[in-house]
Amino acid sequence: MLGYGKTAQNAIAAVSYLAGLDEGEHPASSAVIAKARGLPKPLVAKVLTILSRHGLVEGSTGPGGGYRLAKPAGDISLLDVVEHFDRVDAPAMCPLGPEWCGNNEPCPLHDKLVELHESTLHTLAETSFEGFQGTGSGG
Repeated sequence: MLGYGKTAQNAIAAVSYLAGLDEGEHPASSAVIAKARGLPKPLVAKVLTILSRHGLVEGSTGPGGGYRLAKPAGDISLLDVVEHFDRVDAPAMCPLGPEWCGNNEPCPLHDKLVELHESTLHTLAETSFEGFQGTGSGG
């Protein structure tokens, strides 16, 4: 993995919106989040449902219902979100093919790709949604 995929990016966008809600602000519906982030509503609903199952967001139905973070924004890392949509344990495929590194001498890019993968994981793990707090209605 080098970075993260489109669905994970969309999930990060949805969670960043929720992190931006002011304390005491009503929960946000998937439709509101989708509109604010320029994302398809069904996709936002899907990622929020998945994140809800994993305890990162919580949803409520009915009037005044919607989604909010299940724990403080500072306690949720980007990796906490990404790992539910992408394989974070698999480094990028060797440019010489999937059977090269590990079966033959490492390719010329092997060490750099491993370093990039580890750096990406570290950054995702160390970066929380805390910076979005208080940006009001997702900023």
